[in-house]
Amino acid sequence: MQSADAPDGLQWTGLQGIGAAIGSLFLLPLASFDLVDTASIPEVLRFAGWALLMGLAGSWFATCCWVIASRLLPLALSAQLIVAETVFGLVYGFRFEARLPSSAEAIGAALQFAGVCAAVAVFRKRPTDLSQNSSHA
Repeated sequence: MQSADAPDGLQWTGLQGIGAAIGSLFLLPLASFDLVDTASIPEVLRFAGWALLMGLAGSWFATCCWVIASRLLPLALSAQLIVAETVFGLVYGFRFEARLPSSAEAIGAALQFAGVCAAVAVFRKRPTDLSQNSSHA
């Protein structure tokens, strides 16, 4: 990655996505020994289609968005994206389990979300606002 002809971040992301897709095709038979007995061909094709869509949209495209955002945002603000990913993961997990979060889970997610909002608010302040606040301190 340090050579002069190394791919940039988006190219590297694309290469990783292609490699993961090819690797998953080789691993699929190992993970689905009993699939023939439990699912019909249309069900398997529907599952494979959804898996492909989610792999492209939820993994490859999301990683491309991450690379672009990390280039455009300050480092401290782009780090907040990881927290947002955790909160969305919790939401998807609760949806999968068809349940609401416990009070501790809800408070933890709310605190994470509030921290991201506070960080974004700090970065949204204009430089003149920050300099006026520091001169009055």
